[in-house]
Amino acid sequence: MPSYEDMVLGGLGRHADNTALVATSGHEPLAILWGGTRFERWLGQEIQSLEVERLSADIAHGIREITQNALQSRTPAATHCIRARQGTIESTGLLALPLANRQGVPFVLLCIDGVTSRLDLVDAIFRATNQGMLALSAVRDDEGHVSDFTILALNEGAARLLQRPASDLCLQRLSSVVPNLPATNILQRLAQILDDGGRDSFEFTYPTTSGRQIDFKVEIGCIGDLLAMTLADISDVKAREASSRLLFESNPVPMWLFDPESLRILRVNDAAVAHYGYTRQHFERMTLLDIRPREEWDDIRRVVDRLTNVDGLSSFWRHLRSDGSIIEVNTFARTITFEGRSAVLTAAIDVTERRQAEARVAYMAHHDALTELPNRILFRERLEAALADLPRHGGELGLLCLDLDNLKLVNDTLGHPAGDEFLREAASRLRHCLPAGDLVARLGGDEFAILHFNMEGIQDTLALAARVVEAFNRPFAIQRQQIVSGASVGIATAPANGTTTDVLLRNADMALYCAKAGGGRTYRLFDVEMDNRLQAKQVMEQDLRQAFVEGQLDLHYQPIISLLEGRITGCEALLRWRHPVHGHIPPAEFVPLAEDIGLIEPIGEWVLHRACREAATWPEGIRVAINLSPAQFNSGKLVDCVSSALSCSALDPGRLELEITESVLLLKNEATMTALHRLRDLGVQIAMDDFGTGYSSLSYLRSFPFDKIKIDRSFVHELGENKQSTAIIRAITGLGKSLESTTVAEGIETIEQLEHLRADGCDEVQGFLLSRPVPAAELKQLLATWHPDRLAL
Repeated sequence: MPSYEDMVLGGLGRHADNTALVATSGHEPLAILWGGTRFERWLGQEIQSLEVERLSADIAHGIREITQNALQSRTPAATHCIRARQGTIESTGLLALPLANRQGVPFVLLCIDGVTSRLDLVDAIFRATNQGMLALSAVRDDEGHVSDFTILALNEGAARLLQRPASDLCLQRLSSVVPNLPATNILQRLAQILDDGGRDSFEFTYPTTSGRQIDFKVEIGCIGDLLAMTLADISDVKAREASSRLLFESNPVPMWLFDPESLRILRVNDAAVAHYGYTRQHFERMTLLDIRPREEWDDIRRVVDRLTNVDGLSSFWRHLRSDGSIIEVNTFARTITFEGRSAVLTAAIDVTERRQAEARVAYMAHHDALTELPNRILFRERLEAALADLPRHGGELGLLCLDLDNLKLVNDTLGHPAGDEFLREAASRLRHCLPAGDLVARLGGDEFAILHFNMEGIQDTLALAARVVEAFNRPFAIQRQQIVSGASVGIATAPANGTTTDVLLRNADMALYCAKAGGGRTYRLFDVEMDNRLQAKQVMEQDLRQAFVEGQLDLHYQPIISLLEGRITGCEALLRWRHPVHGHIPPAEFVPLAEDIGLIEPIGEWVLHRACREAATWPEGIRVAINLSPAQFNSGKLVDCVSSALSCSALDPGRLELEITESVLLLKNEATMTALHRLRDLGVQIAMDDFGTGYSSLSYLRSFPFDKIKIDRSFVHELGENKQSTAIIRAITGLGKSLESTTVAEGIETIEQLEHLRADGCDEVQGFLLSRPVPAAELKQLLATWHPDRLAL
């Protein structure tokens, strides 16, 4: 029986011309054993056991690749064999079929697949590049001299750059394509290249038909009697160069170029000439050393020796101007290429005035601009230094912290310029109080501090504090007005009250707090009990925060009774706190604390929601009264909070009364009054609490129509005993009737007080005589069992 390969080869028929048989070893082709006539033509040589290594590299590469693919996959494989021949690129498809002979050694049958395609390589490059390419033929006169050139061929890149169709340019004379060509030396240069048979490059400007000029970089090469020309548009490069020159020459910053080897100044701009005062000719004869003081020459040499490809190097130097004056400059340098060689471009920024300003700023950083006194930073530094020297030199050190009174009043009534004058006068008075060597500083606002050296005992420091208080008790003459001020002083001494800055300042502040709490215009010396009270306050702060988070706060309600009808018309919600260790904490203690630590706003929001929710369960017609803190007005969220509480509880807005004190109206401003009117628009009632205890109650009644006026308990307490209190209550109830406002008296503890209020025409009352504040659960029982006869005590 014939072998498989004999059968395959014998059955090729007319396809035998396109095929060849390849012997292999280890998946590598060794030799072509047999091939058809077309295959031989494709190879370009006769096949007689032709070794693959003897083939051209491009053919051998293609055969190896397709043979390996066919043998490894054991299936037919296909590829394109690419080869370059005489400037032409040929692409031929090959198909490989794996075979086996009697011995089991694999063979591969190669077959040319399809038609070989050819591409002119030069033409492909000619058409593909974006650069302009032209072929020029010389035009000679009768004597054989070159007079012009004809464009024999060009690519699309050249047509695009010349902004004319290729068909219009082909076979045209170069002089008819490039305007004013005879007026240039371009034809002579092209002729010279043709005669010399060499190469050249140059630049020229080409005016387009649109009026725009294009800068071309031209490269020329000679090929026999032809010239090959390439064009590249360098307009952007030229524009950047022009911009760079303009940036250098017209830059307002002094600039120059210098040679890093000789240090000679090569170019200088107008700004440098004007700023340094040298003429341009003089400047460009100088070296880098000539504009620097001699003592800095070694430094500049060391810096320049290290210059290699500088990019953005910044340095600080002193420079000499032509008049001999020295200026301080920051220089910025970078290496550039200038006229074919390396140079360093330097820009110099004069910082003389800035450095002087920085010195002023450094002074101002440690001094108060308004009073010229040392500020908190310098005072702290001096205090730390004094405490560090204390163990070495012995003695004592006094620290006095003080606050001034009425600065806000001066600012609000006379304006901030008057407030500034007040502070300058205060600083002057403090300077006059001090013995030599002491230091006074303004810490900020109306806060000052004194560092008292060379103490001769505590009495010496107390005497200084007394002088300060006395100095501020004298009126200030500000803008032709007498301003009565005052000062509170807190004193701490070292080492008795502390040996570190923080401890001493803390203790002096604590003593100042006690002086202010005692009414002000006095001084206090720190003692340990102050610290104990402060620590107790801090513990209470933490406990109050925890109490709010853990729900330890509660609301009790005190009934408000109508004297006319004898029924309960409302209940005042009162905040209560039962401490797990200390028991009942009076609201007078923890409410101001909540205001100080910023907790009153969330507590107030909780009270609103809780009280509205519980009031919604009471009988119709019974209102709930809730006290508001000034801090709730300051937040700007009060109206939204009230609206949310009413919405969540579904309480009729007419059943909610909001009680405010005169301290809220002391903040009288547009925002406060707007908030009050918005609350009124919600339908709630507004009551003024503690009426008659402030300074301007009547003016407040005029500025806002209150629904209810609450008479302060201090007047009620003296009913029947103090004629003035009785008269005040009678006046308030009469005023309420005139203004159509309900009057409420609180703090009723005796039958006599009740009868006086009834006789004076008071509308409503509340107090221990009628009912103490009770929890919500007890209130429901009280509301259910209340009878008007209880007023007939």
